[in-house]
Amino acid sequence: MAEDSSAASSRRTGYWVLFASISAASMAFVASTSLNVALPAIQVELGARGADLIWIPNSYVMVQASLIVVTGSMGDHFGRNRVCLWGILLFALASIFCGFSTTTNTIIAGRVAQGVGSSMIVPNSLAIASSYFSKRGQGLAIGVWSGFTVLASGIAPFMAGVVTDFGMWRLVFFFHIPLGLMAAFAIIRYVPESFDRSAPKRMSFSGALLVVLGLGGLTFGFIESSTFGFDSPLILSSIIIGILALARFLYDERRAKHAILPLWLFRSRTFSAANFITLIFHGVVQPVTVYLPLNLIQVQGYSATATGLATVPLILISTIVSAAVGPVLDRWGPRLPLVCGLSISALGFVVFSNVGVTAGASEYFSSFFPPIFLFGIGWGLVFAPLTMAAMAAAPANNAGIASGVNNTVVRTGQVLVIGILGGLAITWFGENLTKDPYILSLPAEAQSHLAADAGDLAETSIPDSLSEAEQSQVRAVIGKSFANMYSALMSIAAVFCLLGALVALVGIDDRELKQKRRQAVEDDGELGAAAV
Repeated sequence: MAEDSSAASSRRTGYWVLFASISAASMAFVASTSLNVALPAIQVELGARGADLIWIPNSYVMVQASLIVVTGSMGDHFGRNRVCLWGILLFALASIFCGFSTTTNTIIAGRVAQGVGSSMIVPNSLAIASSYFSKRGQGLAIGVWSGFTVLASGIAPFMAGVVTDFGMWRLVFFFHIPLGLMAAFAIIRYVPESFDRSAPKRMSFSGALLVVLGLGGLTFGFIESSTFGFDSPLILSSIIIGILALARFLYDERRAKHAILPLWLFRSRTFSAANFITLIFHGVVQPVTVYLPLNLIQVQGYSATATGLATVPLILISTIVSAAVGPVLDRWGPRLPLVCGLSISALGFVVFSNVGVTAGASEYFSSFFPPIFLFGIGWGLVFAPLTMAAMAAAPANNAGIASGVNNTVVRTGQVLVIGILGGLAITWFGENLTKDPYILSLPAEAQSHLAADAGDLAETSIPDSLSEAEQSQVRAVIGKSFANMYSALMSIAAVFCLLGALVALVGIDDRELKQKRRQAVEDDGELGAAAV
């Protein structure tokens, strides 16, 4: 009877652990996906430049990438619940600041603060679930975590589209706050604290500073290269400082007594392969999530609500597939789902690259729906297995730092790719526009105007000196130029997904993960016997 009561209590705690970790992570994810739909409205109302449209999402991701290893390690040292709760509080306050901002610069400042908060939430929320279920059911737990966070992230764009169409895009910064409140309640009331008991209660804060300086320098350099150029002293010095800081960090970590990053984690072939795939996969997915709303609203003529609805099939399918693949992971391992998911995603990118300018939402099912359907299957097969491979390859005691490393790789991939490809996208768009035969036939004054304003992408202003017929034709060329640029991004993404599938095939070792899970169960049994 006592055993039944203990089992029931353990199940209840497990439910609360999943609820808290899903709610906390969803707070951060919802804030990202919902904002993408509101970017066109922000551009129009606040006069944001094309570069601002990169900075608003990337300032958030850049800070995450810089801090997430540090905050994941802080969770291992000082308690994952505690660090996660402080992150929720900071994120909520920063969201309120963004909601009342009146300029793009203040929104970017608020996004920086959100990035700090999310860097405390995301790795520790995943580590809370991963460490609690480390002995058994880890694949199922991570599958449920991935499925529901993807679902929340996918519903958010529809909600953002509705409020944006009503002229209330500022609400986008508020409706994820209740998720944080629910997570905080569950963590405080029901979730047991967890941390690495073998870790000393001190951290190398000089190492933390080097991580921030290194990743911050690199990401700033790549993002701003689209504005200043790679030959700019500011860009070159930023990148060089970033490389030197990271090199010093890695050198120090080999000998540090209180290391932030246990480099021995990368001795695992599976851990290294999983993080490499994470870097390229989440990197190439980012242009889809950032530029797709701009494409649908500004080029294809969708409303914000229709744009949100357009991504619903992606979320529903990926949620179902992600939840379904979770139980399979514990038995068969993540390699096969990863290979299949990355290959299907590559096919989706190829189909996407062939979608040009359409007649609008009436052609959705013959244009954008097929690649979105493929993405739903592909991404659902990738998210949970990729997360499990990275987490299960590390010991349970290092769940926080393993999560921090994996999430840093996610954010670094997103920042570097959107920084590099974002700069190239602006360049490609400008070249497509200014070299179009019709544009070259316009008066020199009109050509100069369009060239100077091409940094605003699809919101490039059309000279008033042109006739109505000429303005209509220029508008069509702008749409075609954006669609061609988007097609190039999708082709690059397809190549990288195929590379990821190859790495998964040769680098992910299912036997290694099963062996580590058996070892975790045996260690748990030995600890229990010693306690008795």
